[in-house]
Amino acid sequence: MARATKWTDEKVKAQRLVEAQSARRIRVEPGLYLTLRRLADGKESKHWQYRVQIGGSRRWLSLGAYPAVSLADAKEAMLRHQRVEVDAKHGKADHPVLVERHKRKASLAQPDIADVFDQWIASKRLGSPKKRGEPVRERTVEILTGVFDADIRDRIGSTKIAHITRHALESCIEAAQRRGSPGAAAHVYRTLRGLITFAIKKGHVTGDPMMGVENPRPYRPADKVNAATDAEIIDLLTALRASPRIWPSTRLAVEFQLLTGARPGEVRLAQWREIDTKRATWTIPAERFKTDREFKVHLSPQSIAVLKQARAIPRDAEKAKSKGTVDLIFPGANSGPLEKMSITHTLARLADKAGRRLRPHDLRRTFRTMLSRIGIAPHIAELCLGHVNKDVLQRVYDGHDYTVEKIAAWDRAGAHVEALMTGGAQVVPLHRAA
Repeated sequence: MARATKWTDEKVKAQRLVEAQSARRIRVEPGLYLTLRRLADGKESKHWQYRVQIGGSRRWLSLGAYPAVSLADAKEAMLRHQRVEVDAKHGKADHPVLVERHKRKASLAQPDIADVFDQWIASKRLGSPKKRGEPVRERTVEILTGVFDADIRDRIGSTKIAHITRHALESCIEAAQRRGSPGAAAHVYRTLRGLITFAIKKGHVTGDPMMGVENPRPYRPADKVNAATDAEIIDLLTALRASPRIWPSTRLAVEFQLLTGARPGEVRLAQWREIDTKRATWTIPAERFKTDREFKVHLSPQSIAVLKQARAIPRDAEKAKSKGTVDLIFPGANSGPLEKMSITHTLARLADKAGRRLRPHDLRRTFRTMLSRIGIAPHIAELCLGHVNKDVLQRVYDGHDYTVEKIAAWDRAGAHVEALMTGGAQVVPLHRAA
């Protein structure tokens, strides 16, 4: 080892490894050493180390990297450790080596971001204060997990929660923004906000690393609703029924959603036990409805006709029984549930023939727009979608449930679609007619 006197920062800066060396330790003064190491990329690193004796064995404590820790800083840190060492010999303090060892063990025991996310989801399944102690919907868990897997897990999932920084959190939000997804960026922000709030409550984090992180501009729908016109509904259903490549369940699920205005997931996982053909009612259970309440959909004669066709869909009874999907109304080709993307892909393939590129949720928008087009009052149309009335005074003073009006709306929508497909008159917007 090289012995040096009158060390300065300039002298430390000038130290280099010779070509054949991968590491070198230089004594600067008793107890204080400068360690040089060659990194994988060929560059060199310099670290300060303090040498101590404990139990007859030599131990090394890191004092930090140079130049972040200067020569003066390293000397001061060494003197501080030496004072603690003297106190430890008299039983007044723990030996610095033991202190560092405990710190390392504590650091290893700290949960990482992914661990805390799992804890957070588990607590939500047990009960949420926002839901008056009731568990959150499984759909909420799916959304949170999807956001975490898409934009958070691979970036910071393995980072210790206690070491998370504002910059790391912002990188997750910016990833969604860079790919042009403002809605996804807003979801990432809300997911991180909830996760960090949970971590603070559990004592995993001191302070709030989300402080100062900007909430991205929330998602704003396009100025024009993407809903099919009457002419486009005709083209869509004609192309849908004429294509032999489309699995029967997919075709019928599209028609059923267009006739009921239900959400894609509600239709995809619909079960026969939810159908009451005598009362012409489809009862969507609370666990599958967005607002966590049971919702009843009136079945028009056209909707019931779709269900009759669904009864005739070929399925493998043994496979369905083994998968627990015997009761599914719209089974997939493998006798399990329809794939989430099956309707998306079908609508994309038919875009040219239908005259418009629709997504599954656009069928719900088409139903709602169609209700307005055939003269259904807006508040009735919103109730048919299961939307909660935002008018507080009306909710407080109007006790009418509008069941009769909703039934009429669903029946008129079904009759309108049937008329379109049998050559009936279309409703054409005035500006288009002009």
